[in-house]
Amino acid sequence: MQLPKDIKILFIIIGLAIVNTGYSQDISADSVKEILAETKHDSGKVKILLQIARSYNLNSSDREKSVEFYSQALQFETNNFKRAVILDTIGLYNWQLGNFDEAIVHYNEALVLFADLKDSTWLGKVNNNIASANWGLGNSNEALKYYQEGLKIRRAINDLKGVSNIQNNIGLIYQDWGLYDDALKWHNEALGIAMDLRESDAITYSYTNVGKCYEGKKDLDTALYYYEKGHKNLVAKDKNSRSISFCLTNIGGVYSKMGELDSALVKFKLSLIHAIRINNKNRIAIAEYNLGKTYLELNKIDSANLLINASYNSSQQNNYNSLIKDNQFALAEIEEKKGNISNALKYFKSASALKDTIFNKEKIAKFTDLQIRYNQEHQLQENIQLRQNNKIQELTIQEQKFLNGVLIVLAILILIILIFISKSRISFKKLNTRLEKSEKELLATNANKDKFFSIIAHDLKGPFNGLLGITGILESEYDQLSSKEIKEMILLLKRSSLNTYELLEGLLQWAQTQTDRMEYKFESTDIYENSIKVIELLSTNANNKKIRIENKVNKNTLAFADEKSTATVLRNLISNAIKFTEQGGVVKIEAKNIAGEIVVSVSDTGIGISEKNREGLFKIDVHYSTTGTNNEVGTGLGLILCKELVEKNNGKIWLESELGKGSTFAFTLPNLNYS
Repeated sequence: MQLPKDIKILFIIIGLAIVNTGYSQDISADSVKEILAETKHDSGKVKILLQIARSYNLNSSDREKSVEFYSQALQFETNNFKRAVILDTIGLYNWQLGNFDEAIVHYNEALVLFADLKDSTWLGKVNNNIASANWGLGNSNEALKYYQEGLKIRRAINDLKGVSNIQNNIGLIYQDWGLYDDALKWHNEALGIAMDLRESDAITYSYTNVGKCYEGKKDLDTALYYYEKGHKNLVAKDKNSRSISFCLTNIGGVYSKMGELDSALVKFKLSLIHAIRINNKNRIAIAEYNLGKTYLELNKIDSANLLINASYNSSQQNNYNSLIKDNQFALAEIEEKKGNISNALKYFKSASALKDTIFNKEKIAKFTDLQIRYNQEHQLQENIQLRQNNKIQELTIQEQKFLNGVLIVLAILILIILIFISKSRISFKKLNTRLEKSEKELLATNANKDKFFSIIAHDLKGPFNGLLGITGILESEYDQLSSKEIKEMILLLKRSSLNTYELLEGLLQWAQTQTDRMEYKFESTDIYENSIKVIELLSTNANNKKIRIENKVNKNTLAFADEKSTATVLRNLISNAIKFTEQGGVVKIEAKNIAGEIVVSVSDTGIGISEKNREGLFKIDVHYSTTGTNNEVGTGLGLILCKELVEKNNGKIWLESELGKGSTFAFTLPNLNYS
């Protein structure tokens, strides 16, 4: 008997209800095809398919089925706005399932449609979604680009909840680069907005991210406090939240670092249960990895091996690059404990190569470039606002001139108005001149920075080539090399790695001064105490070369300056003096009170600097680096950083040198008694 179409639809809807109570199998594909075939209009087919998709969505474990029916609905939908919303929904469910590549494909299609529709609200959401999917794949630079675009859009439309969410996400990228203080600023600002809006989910997200910052700063008690606060806030609102597994993973991680492995196991097991409940592949893989690592620390090798391999296989299938790397390192450790040294070496090499791919120098350069571009956009917006204010001011003046010319008859009042207008025009011209000068200086500064970064990139390439060459020899000729030769090569690797690390550390310090991320606390700073600490720190270097360090600084020599940056300048100058002084030489530190300033000098009896090299020593676009008297390698960044820090402390720096007779570097700081 042929059933009427309305009755068939009713049976389908009843079937959907049963499916979502967990007491029935999936809806028959044939029954869906039959009802679609009998539905004449595409709009009716879309409506039926969306009803089925949403019904499957009520159960987290059926997200894949839900995606299947949303995709079918997309084939019949002709309205571009509705198509874009469906595409974003498919992307979201793929993201929740851990299918990040697939999510990005659908998000990008949605982004194109919303851009054509000029829908700012959705553009802000989709940019954030694309960034989150890239973050899941470990593509932090792509993520940052889309987060910044989304933040700009959401600020423009005053979407405060969206602003809070993206600020948290940007903070996560700063955490990934170890810039925890900068990350805290983003997370605390996001928390403040969430508190004002009383948005429970946003508050939980902010608490969790603040906890991650303190975990990165090794303050585990504070980290645990914020993690548990976020978890409590989340569960109070929704005991079945999709984010519970995420919160439990963080809490378990802190317990693991505290050495409380039993407590960590409990949290990681609960995290895995909740991840399976919501059918999120990424969180399942993360939970399996964490459990495996904990069992490995407890020396339960079989359990660790089972879980780590499960996480590893899932990570490979879904391109979770960062998790692949972590699992490979864990598998190397497991194989080593099992005595399979060749397998351990294979996993270790693969993980090391992947780590280099994820954190290479191009990504560092691109990250810095994105930060510069972001700051430039802010500066550009401020300049545009200034120009708009100037135009408003000019129109106001013209209107005043017109009205006063009509109403005021007395000559003296007309004269006053003309004088006022004249002065306003002069101020306007001066302001425009200042703006033009500011733009020229910005362009020149950016050009110098571009040249500086190209020099740094070249300098980074050299050490890495050396590292690759040495490791290549060790790999291909290990069995033919003597133990002495192997030890020499390892020492070369260590020296090259330390030099490369010193270069990157100097670059990051310099970058902090350029982007105003370094905090300065101007207070009473004892130059004598600072010099004592630095001398103690560098005493080993001096003793190795039999160099005598003479500290001529008087006690209680007080400057009004930032103690941390002052110590950095002293450390760089004294280190350089030791580096370029021959065996048995002398390095002398002095401080004098001259005309309300403390003049600090570091002198040496070293090799000196030629007049030609002195000219570009403090310039960012002139790269000067040479080896020390014992072939110590320099980075070329130290003196540039010293100049930036001294100027931040309202001082100046200079040098006096004679080739073959030594050098004196001096800098000034405000005297505490005159500040």
